[in-house]
Amino acid sequence: MESVLITGAAGHVGFALTQKFFHEGWLVFATCLPKDRMPAFTEFAEHSQGRVRMFDLDITDAQNIASVATTLKNEPIDVLFNVAGLTVQSDIVFGQTDYDLWDKHFAINTKGPMRMCEAFAPHVIASKRKVMMTISSRMGAKPNYGFVGYRATKSAVSQVMFQVGLALKDKGVIAAACHPGWVRTKNNDNKGSLSPEQSAAMLYNVVVNLTPEDNFKFFDPDGTTLPLVTQQTQPKPYAMT
Repeated sequence: MESVLITGAAGHVGFALTQKFFHEGWLVFATCLPKDRMPAFTEFAEHSQGRVRMFDLDITDAQNIASVATTLKNEPIDVLFNVAGLTVQSDIVFGQTDYDLWDKHFAINTKGPMRMCEAFAPHVIASKRKVMMTISSRMGAKPNYGFVGYRATKSAVSQVMFQVGLALKDKGVIAAACHPGWVRTKNNDNKGSLSPEQSAAMLYNVVVNLTPEDNFKFFDPDGTTLPLVTQQTQPKPYAMT
């Protein structure tokens, strides 16, 4: 049975992904903060006949991550899906940046996925699919103002996945980032164009159709690719490495 580890599994897209992978026959290691274990999520896991295994996980806590990785040390993980993230609108007025909030964004949105990739690399390498996917955002590349800390961290985590892909390429790992689409949640007053279930279904299709040629790419939910970093390979006198 193929397996997936999902962070932020009790959130809007995370829970929808948990349900999608389960209904497609996967074993799901569903992780989230204890406070996020909503009744519907817990009930779903408890009625999964053991195919949705819940773990308390704080992706900013290295010891917590190491403990879960040790618990699952004998489990190959076909897909590591970094979903957990923080979105808080801030920095609307230039000159009044909340740098403590920036630090929190980077700890969760950028360093968290990197911690997960490093900790669970042996599990992914031991699997058949060998996929690491992280939810990034188009907002990391768009020039609109606002959500400055969030945009910066999403731009950064796309680069993180590029680096992970390069680091583990020789191990056969496919590392990529994806945009979930504009998803309707309570955080945006349900103004999105996709339901969490629609987003999850599209992202599932992206994941199961990945090939080694898709290493360190950035995907829209429909499977098309977005700019991640420059693809320039020829040296130029003004180019930086």
